[in-house]
Amino acid sequence: MLSSGSFLLDLGVILIFIFVLGVIFARLKLPIIPAEILAGMIAGPYVLRWVLDTTTINDLSTIGIVLLLFVIGLELEPAKMINIARKSLGIFSVEISISFVLGFIALMLFGSTILEAFVFALAVSITSTSIVGKIILKRKSLAEHETNVLMGVLVIEDLFAVLALVVLSSLVSSNTILNYRSIFQFLVTILGGIFLTVVGYLVATYLAPRVIDYLGSFDLEYEEIPFLFSVGLGFAFAIIGQQMGYSPGIGAFIIGLALRGKFSVYVEGKIGSIKELFILIFFFSMGTKIDPYPAFTIGLYVVPIVLLAVLGKYLGGFVTSRILLKQNLKENSKLGMWLMPRGEFSFVIGQLALGLGIITETLYSIIGLVVIATALIGPIFLNFLFRENELGFPFNQHS
Repeated sequence: MLSSGSFLLDLGVILIFIFVLGVIFARLKLPIIPAEILAGMIAGPYVLRWVLDTTTINDLSTIGIVLLLFVIGLELEPAKMINIARKSLGIFSVEISISFVLGFIALMLFGSTILEAFVFALAVSITSTSIVGKIILKRKSLAEHETNVLMGVLVIEDLFAVLALVVLSSLVSSNTILNYRSIFQFLVTILGGIFLTVVGYLVATYLAPRVIDYLGSFDLEYEEIPFLFSVGLGFAFAIIGQQMGYSPGIGAFIIGLALRGKFSVYVEGKIGSIKELFILIFFFSMGTKIDPYPAFTIGLYVVPIVLLAVLGKYLGGFVTSRILLKQNLKENSKLGMWLMPRGEFSFVIGQLALGLGIITETLYSIIGLVVIATALIGPIFLNFLFRENELGFPFNQHS
């Protein structure tokens, strides 16, 4: 028999909720990812309280983000990403500045402290690599130049978020205090990223190809062995990345990006069958972190705060496209919509600040509502305002 709170029962509830909401969203021609997040919020510990063991769910969700970013790395072209690195950095600098400023203003207008406004603006300025990456995978456009630019921007944002977490961890009270230990940690994090990249290149160039060639003889009779190597390779770098101070997904992304040609195709083929389930659990787990009730205690004031946060990323992408890429009105709008969804790092930053006593549960709840709103609005606008064959990114090969 299934006892209340058992993981098997929780998994059944998760799949049923995602299925029901997924069907509803599909009938309405809405993106499915927000349905998965909403399923987590509704079935999770704050609304219906049907899924309470969030620790296990969160642990499994880490597998989802690792596999998602591993696959994205396998399908991207590193040479092209290096070539457009300067463009990605320019886009990042402009769009995140605009998003941060609007998020900061949104909180200051309603009487928050400077530190609360700073944390909120930081949390709602990071685009969700997982949500955008999932949409990219569904559209099968990863070989395009435009995708390399967009993923370059998202990777830079993730690295920025990691470094911001180091700085935020040094906040010992309501005052911003940086000590020598935090500065040292900051430098170690940067050097760790360089080390991770170098190791990834060496493994992908000299070790993994030899192992894959050897394992080819096991494919038919012992297919579990190549599967275990493929999964283990991604998770080995996820663990190394985590030890270097980065999110596990960044480590998996780096080794995926380093593997090229037939070797990346081989590894992707081995892990493709399991990634979908864990990615579903990942987005569900994001929803379980959202307690909507504290945000409602401030009444209608929550609406303009969320709207300004939503608008910030859209305007950031729009202005960036207009100034740096010199595109037309429709193309400018596309970039803003692609960058709009917030997600995993918003929760990480919010949870850290909440644990440090920098923000209240109400503000953390508002961050969760921003994630829901942006996960819905960006993809919906893309689906309804542009035909399927126009959903490419607002760049061209020569821009």
